[in-house]
Amino acid sequence: MSQRPESWGPIVPCNDIHIQQKFIPLFRRHCLDSLDGLFQPQIGEILSKPGLGGWRERIRLSLADESGRSYTFYLKRFSHPPRSLSRHVGNAAQARSVAEVEWNRLREFHDGGVPASVPVAFGHEFEDEKEIRSAVVMLAVPGESLESWMKRWNPQNRQAIRSLIQPLADLIGRMHRLRLIHRDLYLCHIFFDPGAASGDSLHLIDLQRVIRPRWLLHRWIVKDLAALNFSTPFPFVTTKDRIRWLKLYLDVRRLGRKEKRLIRQIMRKTKKIAAHDAKRRK
Repeated sequence: MSQRPESWGPIVPCNDIHIQQKFIPLFRRHCLDSLDGLFQPQIGEILSKPGLGGWRERIRLSLADESGRSYTFYLKRFSHPPRSLSRHVGNAAQARSVAEVEWNRLREFHDGGVPASVPVAFGHEFEDEKEIRSAVVMLAVPGESLESWMKRWNPQNRQAIRSLIQPLADLIGRMHRLRLIHRDLYLCHIFFDPGAASGDSLHLIDLQRVIRPRWLLHRWIVKDLAALNFSTPFPFVTTKDRIRWLKLYLDVRRLGRKEKRLIRQIMRKTKKIAAHDAKRRK
């Protein structure tokens, strides 16, 4: 199990990166207190997944301080990102580089009180205003993804599943009230720590694609909710559970016309996601 995220402190310059001040000694101890340090070859555990382009890397870092206390971090590195991303970067969270997009989103989530990965360090390098490389480091969140838990749970875990309905509704509702859209709101990006209090047991990860749309917010919310619905398996989470979750998310006691219309929109989008997923798998 990963360590519980700590409250993040002052962000200060350190060589050519910005870093949480309290982590400077730890990163300096492991020669990671600069952009060159973060781009060292053969550091940490390389994490690959299908569709991950050669210009980006995900790395798990396990670092011990002088007292022997161990921390787990995730490092994302980007080298010569494709030009097609430049528009997204320019429009996202006032960022200049790919890494700064996620860095700014991490800070927005924490400023808004939405539990997510804790931002730790960030840096980027340019040549003639073109991004050469960038990197962002975040502290690992505790627990495991709900996707992993669901694969292990059985009907005897119904009580544990039901106990997550309220905190999950609170988490997603808080994010959407801030007009933040995850765009990858699947169970694999929601981590659950069974050892934490109910209100602190869930965290969101992978905020790279998060947006705060100026227009069509409802349409984006439907997409988020459909992705969550699609990735949540039957029969452990029943239709009754889903309706209860939606009432808590919307903060209503009964479903009126507006809420029932939303359900129909979510179901239509869920079917489209399922069809796309089936085509991709084939």
